[in-house]
Amino acid sequence: MIVDLLVLTLNEIDGIRNIMPHVKKEWVNRIIIVDGGSTDGTIEEATKMGFEIIQQEGKGHGDAFLSGIHASNADYFIMWAPDGNFEPEEIPKLVEKIHEGFEQVSISRFAKNSINDDAGFWDTFGNKLFAFLTNVLFGGNFTDTLNGSRIISRSLMDKIKFNALEMNSTQQMTARGLKLNAKMCEIEGNERKRIGGVRKMKPISVGASISLTIIKEFIFWKK
Repeated sequence: MIVDLLVLTLNEIDGIRNIMPHVKKEWVNRIIIVDGGSTDGTIEEATKMGFEIIQQEGKGHGDAFLSGIHASNADYFIMWAPDGNFEPEEIPKLVEKIHEGFEQVSISRFAKNSINDDAGFWDTFGNKLFAFLTNVLFGGNFTDTLNGSRIISRSLMDKIKFNALEMNSTQQMTARGLKLNAKMCEIEGNERKRIGGVRKMKPISVGASISLTIIKEFIFWKK
């Protein structure tokens, strides 16, 4: 079973310096930095630290993940980012769950015991609303359907015919996985404060994109 960590970056030099030293190479088979065109020294810093780097093929969060998949021969892929929101300790926990037979596992930032240092009122409201709609419409039991810290199998990625290239990527992965009755679960986790860089998520445009994704997935249910 081959597992690769796909680290998505765009101007995250502070995160590369402060977070990536805590990511142990023995946790996965391969660590691939997928860069979306950084101009702040992210690529140079990652190179200096000895990480493998590829350039994203297009634009957008989902496109970056696909670029990493195309560069990998792994059976499972971990989607991750070094912006400080995610905790490195999540990575071995995600790997451990696939040994239990899960096809997709995500970290929940809004579970009962989760600590969230970064989400404001509207972020929390939006995330909980999207989780509620996903559970009602597609039969899930999730507290967080959007988090970008998750592991998914190559076979499931092929089955869901993934094509959400922007920040709606994780919502599509969750909804289509549920529609296919894939073996999925979430792990309780935390969201810490961002370390440097600029937040990529724009609440209004991203919220609209996610809402449209949910509507389309429900109306056009075909698996």
